Amino acid sequence: MAEPSKWNIGLMNDNSSKYLTAETFGFKLNSDGVSLRKKQTWSLEQVDGEAIYLKSHLGRYLTADPKGNLCCEAEERESNAKFTVEIKDGKWALKSVHGAYFGANGDQLKCVAKIGKTELWTVHLAMHPQINLKSVLRKRYAHLDEEDNDVKVSELIPWGADATITLKFSGGRYFLVTSNGKYVSASGDLQDEPNDDCSFSVEFHQTSIAFRDHKGKYLTAVGTGKLQSKKETAGKDELFQLEDSHPQVSFIGHTNKRVSIKQHTDLRANQMDMGDTEIFQLEFSEDGKTVSLLGNNGMYWVANGPVSATEKTITPKAQFTMEYHNNQVAFKAHTGMYLTSNKQGQLLDGTPELEEAGKFSMEIVNRPLLILKGEFGFIGCKTSTNRLECNRAAYDVFTLEVEEAESEEERGTWYKIGSEKGKYWRVEGDGSISVSGEANSADLFEIFLERRNYLCIKAKNGAYLRGQQNGVFNANGKSIAKDSLWEY
Repeated sequence: MAEPSKWNIGLMNDNSSKYLTAETFGFKLNSDGVSLRKKQTWSLEQVDGEAIYLKSHLGRYLTADPKGNLCCEAEERESNAKFTVEIKDGKWALKSVHGAYFGANGDQLKCVAKIGKTELWTVHLAMHPQINLKSVLRKRYAHLDEEDNDVKVSELIPWGADATITLKFSGGRYFLVTSNGKYVSASGDLQDEPNDDCSFSVEFHQTSIAFRDHKGKYLTAVGTGKLQSKKETAGKDELFQLEDSHPQVSFIGHTNKRVSIKQHTDLRANQMDMGDTEIFQLEFSEDGKTVSLLGNNGMYWVANGPVSATEKTITPKAQFTMEYHNNQVAFKAHTGMYLTSNKQGQLLDGTPELEEAGKFSMEIVNRPLLILKGEFGFIGCKTSTNRLECNRAAYDVFTLEVEEAESEEERGTWYKIGSEKGKYWRVEGDGSISVSGEANSADLFEIFLERRNYLCIKAKNGAYLRGQQNGVFNANGKSIAKDSLWEY
């Protein structure tokens, strides 16, 4: 049997607005979940274009017997675990292999002959909402075009902040938010505020996804690549793939100039301004021990005396160990030598011991909007106290702003983290984090990238920001641990 495609989703009942839940003990099922958390997350598996299977967080499959009774104890994909999906007004109706439809009313779960309101489900993607969007047919990525006030599907590599899309789930519908905080509409024009024309339901097509607007038409890329709704059927041109957005960064050398490939493929720290040629994609190995750096020319850094962006694939020569030294980074090549820059700014792999010329400030480029998720949920602000909590089912969107170092001794990259309301993070006397600072009184934080799509944050008191299951989010972590890692 072919390997199935897999999506992690939640299913929200249209009648109750509650989620299908697999309880931890006894394999009990209900539809009482008020938010999408671990017990409400299901792995949707598609083996072919028709049938789907739903696996709970306990690794057991949802099944329906000939009498319509539902259970979630099957360890394998058996025939009773097979369902097909029918779409009605953007909602899912799940039809069992016996021809009845899966419905729920609290603890009462049953497969019945006809579709009613209790048999309709809204699909909620259980993933970090910041992604790159790739057209299956065009093999190009979507990116913001601020000049034309739309999104174009035209980049071979999703480059810079403008290629990051945030999927916002609200009222059972999806909204596509660009890096400048605007909403993609069915017409293709960007809107300042969300409305019905900006709302979409999602459909799964094996490893791809389609976005259906409120009038039943699908998003596609037309003409120059403008993203807008066009057709009432989902063909290959209406299919997209959602990919994790790798961190993209810019490096500043000891002479306060940016590392660049503007003047060919050799890496030189000789540019004052930042464009695409001064941005590099950081790709972590599976074990997180090494990184590879991709330039906008589609080539990876390779150390061979002079450092150049000339490798098409990740080879040992294109893998580096990244070390943090206070608020700066250093790179060690496969030769055991540290990268350094000479007087002309050229990067070389020539020093066995780390020198000042081998330390770089690293700025995160493609997260002007920041969403953070830990092991207990998303980070969000409790309105009544202005304190941040780390166990939220729904996320808040924050802004990430680079701030100049306060002194030469504090060389490196510092960040201010703000809310959409213009207030900034501050560490209070008890270590809690409030969203109460003004722009000129905001606390500065260090950010360290750890493994793919994870970071940790250090406050000025030298402590890491860590979370607890009860939602407490404090600056009191003494080292990098599981509770101080945040998916971004």
